[in-house]
Amino acid sequence: MKIFHAPEGRGPYGITATPNGDVYFVSLAGSYLASIDRKSGEARVIEPPTPDQGAHRVWSDSRGRLWISEWNAGQVSVYDPHDGGWNSWRLPGDLPRTYAVYVDERDIVWLSDFGGNAVHAFDPQTDKFTTYPKSTENADVRQINGRRGEVWLLSGADRLVAIRTVSAK
Repeated sequence: MKIFHAPEGRGPYGITATPNGDVYFVSLAGSYLASIDRKSGEARVIEPPTPDQGAHRVWSDSRGRLWISEWNAGQVSVYDPHDGGWNSWRLPGDLPRTYAVYVDERDIVWLSDFGGNAVHAFDPQTDKFTTYPKSTENADVRQINGRRGEVWLLSGADRLVAIRTVSAK
């Protein structure tokens, strides 16, 4: 085991790997994205365009783009390492607090929203959100994962929720 220090101190919070094996993490306290050199283990900070956005979790899509939930900003951002470009979208509602992010096999971006007590599915092809209200007050979904045709949500309210994204045959 090797231990590496985060480039800007405390705060690493979410981590992901791209389809080609590149590893990235985000820092909640530092509000940044970082890529990890697979040989040296050193991290290179990539500054998002929104200052102090509170990068919370990160997930790669099928093209290797990095989707970041931004707690302080109430938005989701995407970074494309191929061209260095960024895009951001504010979640629906008055006071969104974006916590978890997951990208499914269709490249739909799933986000939990503590402020709106909801889960949102964002389609990057249409720039549209579909909102799923939570099953209970203060559901606080902290982690999202899935498998083909299903999205699984772990709630701080002691619930496990599955959303079927394709109909059973």
